[in-house]
Amino acid sequence: MVTGKNTIMGVHDIDVGVEAEHKRLVTWVRETKNGKVGIASWIEHIIDPKMEGRYDMGKMEILAEVALQCVEEDKDARPTMSQVVEMLLRHENDHH
Repeated sequence: MVTGKNTIMGVHDIDVGVEAEHKRLVTWVRETKNGKVGIASWIEHIIDPKMEGRYDMGKMEILAEVALQCVEEDKDARPTMSQVVEMLLRHENDHH
């Protein structure tokens, strides 16, 4: 798991200075991305600290964006696997 957090149990949101509340991992990532946590880099906030910065920030952001599309609540809004592969390959080719 990229975040280092358990998907079943949820995450404790302790960054807002109020009593910890349980949230689903997807909701937590979306809120972090949308700036509701008040941090500069949402990617750095969601990545497992054990990775210690050993990743390409741009590629990780693309991966997270694609992953969020794959877990849209409306199943018709989710990309097909071939669309996912196409998106990832397109970005890979853009960086070469």
